[in-house]
Amino acid sequence: MSDELDPELSRCFAEANQPLPDAEFHARLIGRLQQPYGWSALSGAVIRGSRAALAGLAVGIAAPFRLRFGHIGLMTVSAAALAIWATLQSA
Repeated sequence: MSDELDPELSRCFAEANQPLPDAEFHARLIGRLQQPYGWSALSGAVIRGSRAALAGLAVGIAAPFRLRFGHIGLMTVSAAALAIWATLQSA
């Protein structure tokens, strides 16, 4: 391994040696972060959350059908046994 500096690495360090943003930039950023969210942001968050939940349910429902048929039988027997056990426990 040589002790010479890599020219590519030296160039990257030179480009990274930039001054940090000034106080005005930080003030604008903090001001934008502290703005109250409106109804549109809330409704967007509810829609995105609902979409994620429905996608998770769809994947969970579709996952057993992607398995080989031998595993589906084992999973069906396990699910039936768990359902019977849960029914007997609640009685």
